[in-house]
Amino acid sequence: MKSLVSLLLLSPLVAAAVAHAEDPFIGVEDAKALVGKTDVRFVFADAERDWDKGHIAGSAQLYAHDWQLLDDVKACTGLPMCEPTAAKAIGALGIDDKTQVVVYDAGTGVNASGAWFFLALYGHKNTRILDGGLASWKAHGGAVDTGKASAIAPKAFVPKVQRDMIADVTEVKKATGDAAHYLIVDARHNLEEYAGKTLQSSLSSPGKEFTVARGGFVPGAVFSPWTKYAGNRNAEADKPTLKDAPELKKQIEKLQKNGYAPDKTVISYCHVGLGRGSFQYLALKKAGHDKVKLYVGSWAEWGSDPSLPLGTQP
Repeated sequence: MKSLVSLLLLSPLVAAAVAHAEDPFIGVEDAKALVGKTDVRFVFADAERDWDKGHIAGSAQLYAHDWQLLDDVKACTGLPMCEPTAAKAIGALGIDDKTQVVVYDAGTGVNASGAWFFLALYGHKNTRILDGGLASWKAHGGAVDTGKASAIAPKAFVPKVQRDMIADVTEVKKATGDAAHYLIVDARHNLEEYAGKTLQSSLSSPGKEFTVARGGFVPGAVFSPWTKYAGNRNAEADKPTLKDAPELKKQIEKLQKNGYAPDKTVISYCHVGLGRGSFQYLALKKAGHDKVKLYVGSWAEWGSDPSLPLGTQP
């Protein structure tokens, strides 16, 4: 069997996939050229507590951790929000189908990936992640505001859900018993979470927080932290969000001993999906593996259901 690196480097099919994949990132200078345009919306993707530390003037805010609502995940077949709720939430950001969107965070790209994934999942076709985030923006002279959020005129957004981007709990349950066709990867960087030694919180509905009842991991899931794919984990200026393609290919090669194969569907998850899991989703796509899905329910859903099995460490 050929090595995975050889497959990734030499396969015309993989090369074509990489060459034709739409780049989800935008550089600082290109982003700066968009400031002030009426059809552009910058979206701050970090938590509300970080807003006053600095943001691009006129930004909206989409902290994706707060946009995964477990009641909606259960009611709407794995979506983070049911479509009418998502339509209203996205429209309230001043976004419609014609809006060019630039999402950004402090620089790691984790939260920005969650905002990007959310918008892409509901069919927004023109969303980019600011590569290097606010750290690079500031380093290149981009203006930063520390004031309160400006009022945003809502727009009408009609979701067109891209279901091929996600796996719901039914598919994940199937994947746990179908290693021939699936690989599940756990993107959480905290080994204590994976081992079930800590319990994290989530939202069941807006403003209604709860602690997930059980810790642990999905049976068969490989611990593959998002940090292994990160090019800027410390949010420094002028560092790329993702590692370069050769380094990402090396990370995927390491998964081969855990059952990775180019023809398998890889399902990524973390605690709420929209963050570490979405970051890993982007990394796997950039590395040339197109058969990737995100389990948006992630541990918030799995750990809350006592009927679902827990993974056990060897």
